[in-house]
Amino acid sequence: MSWRAAASSPLTPRVSASVVWTGAELIVWGGRGCGEQRCDDAAAPRYDDGAAYSPSTDSWRRLAPSPLSARSGAAAVWTGGEMLVFGGDEASGAAYDPVVDRWRPLAPVAAGLGSMQAVWTGKVVLVWGGGIMATYDPVLDNWRRLAEAPLAARTDVVIAWTGREVVVWGGSAGTTYYGDGAAYDPATDRWRMLAPSPLAPRVVRGSWTGRELLIWGGESAEDARGDGAAYDPAADRWRPMATAPLGPRRGFAVTWTGKELLVWGGAGATGTFFFGDGAVYDPAADSWRPLPLAGTLHPFLFLDR
Repeated sequence: MSWRAAASSPLTPRVSASVVWTGAELIVWGGRGCGEQRCDDAAAPRYDDGAAYSPSTDSWRRLAPSPLSARSGAAAVWTGGEMLVFGGDEASGAAYDPVVDRWRPLAPVAAGLGSMQAVWTGKVVLVWGGGIMATYDPVLDNWRRLAEAPLAARTDVVIAWTGREVVVWGGSAGTTYYGDGAAYDPATDRWRMLAPSPLAPRVVRGSWTGRELLIWGGESAEDARGDGAAYDPAADRWRPMATAPLGPRRGFAVTWTGKELLVWGGAGATGTFFFGDGAVYDPAADSWRPLPLAGTLHPFLFLDR
């Protein structure tokens, strides 16, 4: 396993962009930032442009202009043919087709949805919006509110589609952090509470392996976390993950490769220092190994909201 430098992006530096992987390209759209300067997030300019990166050619291309207004924190999913983007600073959406480099507007977002997170089921988009679950059908171009969740309203949850249910766990509302979760079955339009987790309440990211939901690290109040657990929805059971060779952190990048969980970067509890290391977790062996250092890649805090 090794690193290589990638071609420079044509986009202004930004955070909280909408990002999807198509199988051939990484598509990035929107977000906010102040270029190379530091500024308050609330006052940071919002962007309405995007670009796509091809690892096979190590090259970028700019996306066609979007019908959406500039925004950050918009939810995005890849359907297999289009990137669907909706919400964020405004309640509207659009679909982007990378083959023809063309956008089309989507029906207005369902009323009442707050800060949104979404998953693709293979047929529809399931959206968690603060405390409300809704579904968007790209064929019919319509939204539908779903059964009320048995969870307190919250944002920044872990959300994953298992092939049968959408699992929601953790999150926060103001200064309150949560450590409970629930699963929604669209076939029955019903929720069930998850078994109690061994993890403390937190905001964190998770990855679905095809069998388990892996959750590691994150933050709660002013504390960064360095522990993790795996949830098996078939058995409704949690197991602790082996201790990682990483310090507690929040705001790190995380991805599932098909066999292993990769964790890299992030920030400490106070947000005044950043990490430039990472590790790989193998759920079959319940073991970690350090990632090689990334050379000239700067330590960073990853933001997706």
